[in-house]
Amino acid sequence: MDTVKSLQPAEDHKVILSELSLKPQLVKNVLQEYKESQKRMQHLSERKLGLGLKIFMWGLRFYVIFMVVVVAINVSQSIH
Repeated sequence: MDTVKSLQPAEDHKVILSELSLKPQLVKNVLQEYKESQKRMQHLSERKLGLGLKIFMWGLRFYVIFMVVVVAINVSQSIH
């Protein structure tokens, strides 16, 4: 949390590179946090969906396509 508070941008809301070169420990801490978050992200994987959820998702897809067709027909009828 200390690194986030100390990374406040300058008055013109731009981070000046010369400021970062004066704070190597800050840059090191931010990079370390980034590496740790990347390691945590690698452990996450996609979960397999159950049959019921797959059927539900496909049903929603077909419903959306059907409703797009219905709206397109209604728009074309209202134009004519």
